[in-house]
Amino acid sequence: MKKKASNAEILKQVLYEMLTLAYTIDFLARNKWQKGQSHIDSSEVLQSIASIKIRLLYDFLYSQEGESKAEGAQDVYSAIDDFKIKIKKPFFVGCGPKGMFSTESVDKYILHFTEERISKPKELPEPRFKGGTESIIKNTALILSSAEKFIDAQVKGSFMNLNQESENYLKDFKQTVVKLKEFPAFKASYH
Repeated sequence: MKKKASNAEILKQVLYEMLTLAYTIDFLARNKWQKGQSHIDSSEVLQSIASIKIRLLYDFLYSQEGESKAEGAQDVYSAIDDFKIKIKKPFFVGCGPKGMFSTESVDKYILHFTEERISKPKELPEPRFKGGTESIIKNTALILSSAEKFIDAQVKGSFMNLNQESENYLKDFKQTVVKLKEFPAFKASYH
């Protein structure tokens, strides 16, 4: 039987994902990208990274055991199962079973080389939010706001001692959110 991670270890990983998503969105929002000779816009790299990070936080915050179709889902930690907290899910742009950011879409397009992806890449529902970068920024603001409330409640409620690295992640995250609020799309969605 595998040893269960402590709550402090789980929170450290959640904080890491929150911080890396915030950094990714800061880069995406601040930089003006140019298209090269290929048909790929270089901002797609950051959009793909953001999609994966959003997916990780989304699954952690809103899913419970058995909901994930991922292989090895019995080892997946979640706010509901491991912290006994149910978090109200905000309305995300392009999410849901038929949306552009469904679990199936992310799995097929980003996480796995499937026959469908190889033979018909333009027919797959790419995990891009409708509205492009602005929608990614809005969805990031929504999920980071939920994640921050979850972390703050855990740290205050259980008087959990985060290690120094986790505290640094949290400080850097909060500083990055202040910078991100310079962007109207982020600020309007971060509640």
